[in-house]
Amino acid sequence: MKLQKKLLISILLCLLSFPALGQEEMEMHNEEELEEHHRHKHVISLGIGHAHINTGVENGVKQWLVLPSWMLDYNFWFTERWAIGLHSDMIIETFEVEDEHSSGSVIERENPIALVGALSFQPIEWLSLVAGGGVEYEANESFGLVRLGVEPHWEIHEKWEIFVNIGHDIKFDAYNTWNISLGIGRGF
Repeated sequence: MKLQKKLLISILLCLLSFPALGQEEMEMHNEEELEEHHRHKHVISLGIGHAHINTGVENGVKQWLVLPSWMLDYNFWFTERWAIGLHSDMIIETFEVEDEHSSGSVIERENPIALVGALSFQPIEWLSLVAGGGVEYEANESFGLVRLGVEPHWEIHEKWEIFVNIGHDIKFDAYNTWNISLGIGRGF
């Protein structure tokens, strides 16, 4: 009888320990998943694209302009979903736009640089929504602006991602710009 009792207790102890082992394995698996989806706090991005301006003027005729541009962004992710950053764009061409306040006159822009303080929100893993404000600097005249954008991005390596940036700059008392860029970012 004593042998049966000892055997029964041993079997019960073994059976009770299996769920504990299963939980340990599951916890390790979840930790690995968290490490796999870890977001780097700092991300620097470089992109090349085109700025689209619907109030452009070329040879005295109003027309839609598509101009080459570069972008350089820095973002600090203070949570998994929210970031604050400094975004910059430079149109690498001289162009003219229609002056909204004076009929028939134009504003000449030479390599304008936009600097924007931006807030980014990531509602799903591969998409960021961007909003911010700043200034477009140029030698002759600078304009305040508000930026709204969307940025789908895909991780290509542990620290690297590629992205498409689609943004709309609404400039105060001036022209508006649609920006479409393709770029690469590195987290650290």
